[in-house]
Amino acid sequence: MFESEVPSAFVAEQELQGLGADYRVHRYAAFMLVSSRTPKWIRVSLFVVTTLLMLAGIASLLVNCDARPQAAVDAPAPAPAKPLVFASHPFLVEIVQRLAGDGVEIVAPWKSSVGDPAFWQPTAEQVRAIQACDLIVLNGAGFEHWTDQAALPRARTLDTTASLKAKFIVVEGTTHSHGPQGEHSHEGTAFTTWLSPEFARVQAHEIAARLATLLPSRAASMSAAMVEIDATLAATQSALAAVALAAAAQGEQHWLASHPVFQYLGQAADLQISAVQWEPGEMPSNDEWSRLAQLRGSQPRAWMIWEGQPSAGIATKLAVLGVKVVVVAQYGTADGSVIAGLRASAEAMRDGVAQRVP
Repeated sequence: MFESEVPSAFVAEQELQGLGADYRVHRYAAFMLVSSRTPKWIRVSLFVVTTLLMLAGIASLLVNCDARPQAAVDAPAPAPAKPLVFASHPFLVEIVQRLAGDGVEIVAPWKSSVGDPAFWQPTAEQVRAIQACDLIVLNGAGFEHWTDQAALPRARTLDTTASLKAKFIVVEGTTHSHGPQGEHSHEGTAFTTWLSPEFARVQAHEIAARLATLLPSRAASMSAAMVEIDATLAATQSALAAVALAAAAQGEQHWLASHPVFQYLGQAADLQISAVQWEPGEMPSNDEWSRLAQLRGSQPRAWMIWEGQPSAGIATKLAVLGVKVVVVAQYGTADGSVIAGLRASAEAMRDGVAQRVP
């Protein structure tokens, strides 16, 4: 069959492409069967059939095209990943959480170990996880000794006490051993900076500034949270100032401590603190009790700061010596806030010293 013999309707239809394989097959069959010598009623019938097939193909295409976008619309979009923030101890974790809320994911592998976070040693795998974080929040002041051997990305690492270096307290300590982490020393720079409300406020504001660049959409909520943090720290500072006044009036400016970690707290309250290295659940030896008696001196009443509540046996012997106990949990309690706990401890110190010596 030649092109001149093709019915004009079919010639026009040749421009309709992509309407489906079924339509093209039937159209080709009609083309081969029909010529100018074919009876008119056959040509008309085939034209009708072909037209119907064409319309069915178009309808099928429209349905399929409409279904694909609808499926894409119905499929939920994947949630964006939260920024990862490493924080090296509970005070820093609390500040990040109070400022950022659920806007970040906290990375704190030290929580899985037993003992003081200051003497935690990360594995190579944990170091790599920290290096991958969007923000690495450090205490500084020598707290994270493991950073001497770990290369951290400078642009994403925040030393929260970098601006306070001129105010660091240098200590001379001795090496001792307790707990699962074994032997360690408190010699060098005192690192429990957050026990000073002044230092803690600087650290909190440093964190807030970096989080603001990481989560600009949360600026308003972070500002409100910072107001609350500042208020708690201001109340703590006020209580410690009252301790300084009352202790001076009572002649009780010399305090004792179970561990040499309360330097910044003592500085904030204008106290001179002599420390031993005792654990709340381990009864000290006779020699250690003799040393404590020497440190206590001759004042009628003495105060001793502990990281945790001492055992009943230790508390009884301290009471016999005229030593009163104040607990200051530097990392907070298991079910409470670090900064709220520090405020409560400062207020307990204030109320205790305010009581007159009998």
